[in-house]
Amino acid sequence: MRTRTDVDEHVPAQDQEGYEFSCPTCGRIYNTCQAEWCDCITDNPTFVCPHCNSCFCGSSVQERKDFWEGAPPTMWRRRLKKGFRTSQCPPSELGNPIRRPLVLVVDDEYDTRIVAFRVLEALGYGVLLAQDGAEAFELAKQYQPDLILTDQMMPKLDGKHLCRLIKETPETSHIRVILMTGLYKKESQRIEILKDFRADDFLTKPIAFHRLGEVLEGWLASALVV
Repeated sequence: MRTRTDVDEHVPAQDQEGYEFSCPTCGRIYNTCQAEWCDCITDNPTFVCPHCNSCFCGSSVQERKDFWEGAPPTMWRRRLKKGFRTSQCPPSELGNPIRRPLVLVVDDEYDTRIVAFRVLEALGYGVLLAQDGAEAFELAKQYQPDLILTDQMMPKLDGKHLCRLIKETPETSHIRVILMTGLYKKESQRIEILKDFRADDFLTKPIAFHRLGEVLEGWLASALVV
């Protein structure tokens, strides 16, 4: 459910529109023009319901498409500003490879890498960044990360073949690899990835902050600095 409404008479005229949305989790209506962005690792983040603290990243592609197709100019300005802020405050080229445990994030989408960097830093991890599998493999050999978090669909070398290369190379075979993708929904596909390409785990995008924290803590418990 989405409707437009006035927000505040003191707000400039071009920003007076509101955009009400019925939360898929709790069913209550809230104004997405005033809601916070979620911190899920995804190419297209959504907004957090102020009533139950849930976002709607888990909604279908069509539902999220409908949300933006019906959005007023206020929301599109928010989306553009978010992208601008992201590009204005990037981490260093490599990320933060000094802190341990060290996680190598591999994704060809710039915004996704930046979001992942900020989320992982907030969780207390060191972070390396790579934009494709070929670059990631070289960084893995050089820095020996504790874990690789990689997207599946990428140019040059995709995630599953990067995983196989990591596991078949003696100097990197000990590194844990978790694949991220919104592609594979069936359990049989997940099992195939884990078995045939020797991935340690599989996460379906979008990935919620708390879910990522739980998975990383489980895999990196032995590497945590006391």
